[in-house]
Amino acid sequence: MTDGKQQLDKLIQGNERFASGTPTHPNSGFMRRRETALNGQFPIAATLACADSRVPIEMIFDQGIGDIFSVKTAGNIIDDVSLGSLELGVYKFEIPLLLVLGHTDCGAIKLAVDANRLSGKMSEIIHRILPVVEQVTSENPDIDKDELVNKVTEENVCSVIKEISEKSEIISERVELGTLIIKGGVLDLESGEVEWLD
Repeated sequence: MTDGKQQLDKLIQGNERFASGTPTHPNSGFMRRRETALNGQFPIAATLACADSRVPIEMIFDQGIGDIFSVKTAGNIIDDVSLGSLELGVYKFEIPLLLVLGHTDCGAIKLAVDANRLSGKMSEIIHRILPVVEQVTSENPDIDKDELVNKVTEENVCSVIKEISEKSEIISERVELGTLIIKGGVLDLESGEVEWLD
């Protein structure tokens, strides 16, 4: 078992505790805060998740201070700055696991499904999700709206993972070397469970 798979198991087990209402809140006290302040951070995973306030990464996976190198953008989209942030975490801290996490009832996904172009810089978010909406719609012409939102949420995660792999030599090289694994998932806001994607 690779180190990345061991860390993935930690996140899976932590999410199970969170979803069942039995979190242990590890690494969250004064001593952990002091330890990481004095000795630095050694995160077990890097995550790209949605900026939604209902997606608190450390809580979802029952982790604590210094455990997760967390990047958040609306719709968990990737751009140069968020990709650079992930690269920094992987490069500087030799993080063995990168997780892209979508979630149910995502506002950005819903706006893209409605083809709402928005204004200002917000339009960039929708612009990045629209190709996924178009792909899912063309492959499933009779799909109803709720299912379309769910399917786009999953496919958006997969699309972002593909984009990360294609655009980042730092990340793709580590995947090829076997020192980094990339995983996708979708958080169910109601149950608290993460559905892991293949």
